[in-house]
Amino acid sequence: MSALNRLPPDLIEAILPFLPPKSLGRFKSVSKRWYSLISSPNFIKTHIRNYTKNNPNPTPTHLILDEEVDYDVYSVDMKQLNTQPTPATLTAKRMIFQEPMFGIIGSCNGLLLVIDKHHNLYLVNPTTQKTLKVLAGISNDETYRFGYDSSTDDYKVISISHTGISDSDSDTKSVRVYSLRNNSWNMLPNFSYKCDLCGPGELLLNNNLHWVVSSKRSTMTIATFSLASEQIHEIEFPDSINCIRGFRVTCSQLCSIGGKVVAVFCVGLSVPEFVYELWVMEEYGVPNSWTKLCILEIDIYPSLEFFVPVSNRDILFGSSDTEKIYIYNMDERRCTSVAVEGCPEGFMVIGTYVESLESPKRFR
Repeated sequence: MSALNRLPPDLIEAILPFLPPKSLGRFKSVSKRWYSLISSPNFIKTHIRNYTKNNPNPTPTHLILDEEVDYDVYSVDMKQLNTQPTPATLTAKRMIFQEPMFGIIGSCNGLLLVIDKHHNLYLVNPTTQKTLKVLAGISNDETYRFGYDSSTDDYKVISISHTGISDSDSDTKSVRVYSLRNNSWNMLPNFSYKCDLCGPGELLLNNNLHWVVSSKRSTMTIATFSLASEQIHEIEFPDSINCIRGFRVTCSQLCSIGGKVVAVFCVGLSVPEFVYELWVMEEYGVPNSWTKLCILEIDIYPSLEFFVPVSNRDILFGSSDTEKIYIYNMDERRCTSVAVEGCPEGFMVIGTYVESLESPKRFR
């Protein structure tokens, strides 16, 4: 403590914003001055800015597991995977919220967008346990997505709905955007596509949200939403992907590896294993730059609903039909199953988050 007290305050303030959230949480106990500094909105904003600048495509620190029967949610610290060889069992911990939560819609910068049984939306930081109610009484007819706009330092909720659209054009969606900073909605031009193919999840990359939809031509395409311009565009898959091995395939998930968009497809059965292909978009936004990255052959039912890179060569994926998660090494083409203890049977991996000090109440 005597050594710390001799450090110039300016030097301390310059060093602390670059430290990890858990360390900063402990350092709040050093002194009242440190507690006040680390808890201040300006410090938290600087910490987030440094984090997003130095980690534009951060590796998640925790998995989120959903227990389907009682709607309980659990987290798994992914640092458990850092040991060699890959551990046979991971430990999950139940996530406690101030309000009973029905489901998790998305995560960004350590904040979770969650919904309760009364259809209210909350922002929750599971690391600091701080919570903010942002929207009340949302509609069941809407799909919600969530992301951080780094150009304006704002969190935005995107709502996509059929409500108010003529029945003669059932493929047209109405779109509106909620700004946490402005506490207001903005209506956008309607967007036309048939349906979501990747479920509620999305990929946040290059300040854009991405998710897979079916176009009016009944082919897969990626819908992209620019959080800065609030415009929706599409990135098409080439015909070679939409019709792999002579038949149509379905995209199971989007993820990011090395800052590039990666799409995962179930392409068929090679008894007794199911075959998945991973394709990477080498040049962002260029359809012809899609390149096959690797092939997974795994002996579980083709309902893999979640993929996340553990490293540039290891991929973690999960299925709702097992009580395990799987780690696939692309170099060795080896799949390792990992059991999860601490949560009931019947769980599924529904998302990830990173530890952060970000406060959901920073704009209130």
